[in-house]
Amino acid sequence: MKQKKSFMYIASFLALTIPTTGRFVFGFTLVLELFILEIAGVLLNSLVTKLKLNEIRTYFVMFFMIAITILYRQILVITYTEVALVLGFLIYFPPVTIFLTYTLFTDIEEPLALRLKNNLTSTLVFSLFILVFFIFRDIAGYGTFTFFGSSHRIYEKVLLNPDKVGIFTFFASIPGALVLTSLTIYLFLFLRNKYRIILSKGEKK
Repeated sequence: MKQKKSFMYIASFLALTIPTTGRFVFGFTLVLELFILEIAGVLLNSLVTKLKLNEIRTYFVMFFMIAITILYRQILVITYTEVALVLGFLIYFPPVTIFLTYTLFTDIEEPLALRLKNNLTSTLVFSLFILVFFIFRDIAGYGTFTFFGSSHRIYEKVLLNPDKVGIFTFFASIPGALVLTSLTIYLFLFLRNKYRIILSKGEKK
């Protein structure tokens, strides 16, 4: 089970980070979508249980996940067209990531409040690593910080002189993203294992 969860985190992290342009605004957009889908998915699962439609649970939930994703993309097209155009089909990655499908279809018999708490906690931790990944690539690779700005435009703050970024521009490239991803995943699994060890010691006492 532990190996499966580790694979889930690694595969989902790779799917959301490697193909995406290394600007913070794009990483934040995907993380925001992941949170919306997580909350909606838990609520939809609860609705399926109440309606006793367990036989079509997977189809029902995934259909609405895709529908919410399409709506999310259309809102982006209207509000921040550039973000929607740059991300393109990548907007459809969160609803089919192993992370989302795993969290939505496990422990479905738990009370709604507990499921929301557990799933959002997992999503928050996972998302923090993604956001740190993108903010590092944005600053180190491009020397900028990007976010949603006014007048439907991307806000860009130049933090470093482009001529002084130097070798750190490597992290703006796909090979650089792969290296950074490896380091981030290693750090994530390391902290996760340390947390488990601390919990196990506490239980023994």
